[in-house]
Amino acid sequence: MKPTIFVVEDQADLRESICDELERAGFATVGAPHGEKALALLHRSAARPSLMLLDLLLPHKDGWEVVASMKADPNLRDVPIVVMSAVPPQATSLQAQGVAATLPKPFTMEELLFVVMRFVQPEKRRRQHRR
Repeated sequence: MKPTIFVVEDQADLRESICDELERAGFATVGAPHGEKALALLHRSAARPSLMLLDLLLPHKDGWEVVASMKADPNLRDVPIVVMSAVPPQATSLQAQGVAATLPKPFTMEELLFVVMRFVQPEKRRRQHRR
C-alpha cells in the first residue's frame, strides 16, 4: 500500500500541484483546503497518514490549531508534520510544538520531495529495498 501524505494548503493550485507531484513519486495523497477539513478527513480516514504537509496560514483553523489537535490525539501524535510557510517560525518553537521540519515558501518540487523523503519512502522504493 502506498504511504499517504496529507497536504493542507488553502491555495488550490499549489495544493493540486503538490498532490500531483507526490503521486507521480509513488505516494497516495489527501488534499484539504483548511485545517478544519484536514482534521475531519483525518478522523474519518481508516489509514493513518505517513506525513502531514501543513500550511500555517489557513482559514477556519490555522496550522498551529491542526498541530495541537494532532498532538493531543494518541492515534495521530506520531505523524511527522512538515510546516510550509512563507514566514517560517523559529526552530525552537517548532520543536516545542512537535513539528518535524519546515519547508519555506516558495519552494521547488525537488525541495519538496527532498524534505518528504527524509520522513517517508514512496512505495516503489520500499519494494526495491525488500528484495
